[in-house]
Amino acid sequence: MAAPSNNVSLRITDDEIALLDARVGVDGARSRSDVIRMAIQQFLQGQPLLPGMDSIRIPLGHGDKMLLGQLYELQGTTPELAAQEGLSLYIEQAIKSRSEMTQQLDELLAEAKSSTIRREEYHE
Repeated sequence: MAAPSNNVSLRITDDEIALLDARVGVDGARSRSDVIRMAIQQFLQGQPLLPGMDSIRIPLGHGDKMLLGQLYELQGTTPELAAQEGLSLYIEQAIKSRSEMTQQLDELLAEAKSSTIRREEYHE
């Protein structure tokens, strides 16, 4: 038996109603109310666990969704964990790449300076 529910009034634009109607029939939603309930649940479940944390949403295509499902079945890796590990790897690579680029620029700058600095024999 379904839990008792409350009726809530909500003002939304015609464009938002059209977007709601487009989601009816998708992912088991049978009505606008179902779509709104699903959106609220998804929003609340996606909230950070601790103060100072933030969350992001990542749209997934069908192929990525399938592969993530297989990864979960094989290794127990959740999509959230996979995304978090992927983000960490991306940041690590970006920092390493930037560090290497900075080092190369520093070397080029030192080389350029050494070729343009006046030599002692030219000073009076």
